[in-house]
Amino acid sequence: MASTVAGERLRPTDEYTVLVAVGNPGTAEQLTRTAVDLARANDGRVHVVSVIHKHHTSPFLLFSDDRIKQEFAGGRDEIVERAARVADDAGVPVDDSLLVGSDVARAITTAIGRLDADLAILGWRSERRASDVVLGTTIDPVVRKAPCDVLVEKVGTTADRVESVLVPTVGGAHAELAAEVAGTIAAANDASVTALSLVDPGATERERTDAATFVDETADALAGTAPVTTTVREAAAPSAGILEAAADHDLVVLGATRKGLLTRQIVGTTPRAVGTRADCPVIVASRRSQLSRVRRLVARIRR
Repeated sequence: MASTVAGERLRPTDEYTVLVAVGNPGTAEQLTRTAVDLARANDGRVHVVSVIHKHHTSPFLLFSDDRIKQEFAGGRDEIVERAARVADDAGVPVDDSLLVGSDVARAITTAIGRLDADLAILGWRSERRASDVVLGTTIDPVVRKAPCDVLVEKVGTTADRVESVLVPTVGGAHAELAAEVAGTIAAANDASVTALSLVDPGATERERTDAATFVDETADALAGTAPVTTTVREAAAPSAGILEAAADHDLVVLGATRKGLLTRQIVGTTPRAVGTRADCPVIVASRRSQLSRVRRLVARIRR
């Protein structure tokens, strides 16, 4: 089970809470900037966490968590502080915690639950993975099990500025979250949004009508948030169509897709392919069920 430097900090509040998990100094600021945009738009706060991995065969098991934090953090405490300063400098309330756990994904998921976080942000490096792993051995379990919405942001690829955000959509809850995130980031950067839907070259008239409906719904949802352009394009493969469109934008935000319950792949192959091959930053959005969000809201009201 994970613990923290200051365990009392892992307490829920009535504020909208964005948990951002950081692992190295090269990605801490990128992820925290995204967290700041979303927390500020919801009058919320940011909680930065990082995990020291205590492997079950490690001699770390002989030491207390506090000693591990003091002597074996390996600069991770500085990474957390650096990320927290980004939020603080932006005027967003921020807390930070250094966790110790034998299972990194479980440590992050436990922290999400204890904070009753509304949103979690994780970083992803787009190197090739085994076929049974979508984004990574830490990220996949968090996306599956986290009791809140999750954003997975490709790290290492940054934009000097964000002027145009692409939102591919096929409708559904994940796409709705992607649109909300895109609109928030666009508004924070005075950027525009392009809602994109793709159809097969041999698509029926009904399929083309559905595609137009998807982008129109995204535009309606973002009305008053940022300027929105809608477009429907033909593409033989969804990932190829998105990548072609992404070349004209500074950021891509797209919803997760389910590949099948047996594979337990929640994010899906299209977002993975786009994230791996796109030259611009990519954020994949995974929404929890509406029921879980309502339950959390009711729980807060009862406190």
